[in-house]
Amino acid sequence: MTNEKSALENLEESLKALWREQSNPHVIAAKHTEFMVEPKVFLGNKLNPEILKLLVLNYLMQTSRQDSGIGNVEFTGDKLIIKTPKGKPLVIVRDKKVIQQYLASRF
Repeated sequence: MTNEKSALENLEESLKALWREQSNPHVIAAKHTEFMVEPKVFLGNKLNPEILKLLVLNYLMQTSRQDSGIGNVEFTGDKLIIKTPKGKPLVIVRDKKVIQQYLASRF
């Protein structure tokens, strides 16, 4: 159980580092100190939507036209579907800004 907890903690730290690097973290400045407000990585047993969106954006920016052509990423007009290697839907993106950003970078 210790290894599982350690792996989960490592995942949380890695996701927080990604969020700090690629997001606009909120910094609160006081008279003699400042601190950064970080999101909780997991809300219950689900990934925080902010972090999920960041992961999806990073994945989409790393994909190529070939990925779209072979069906790993499918655009159906109002949503993007990211599929597993076996073709099952993994993530469905309905955020119009994310979809527009993806389409603009591909075509």
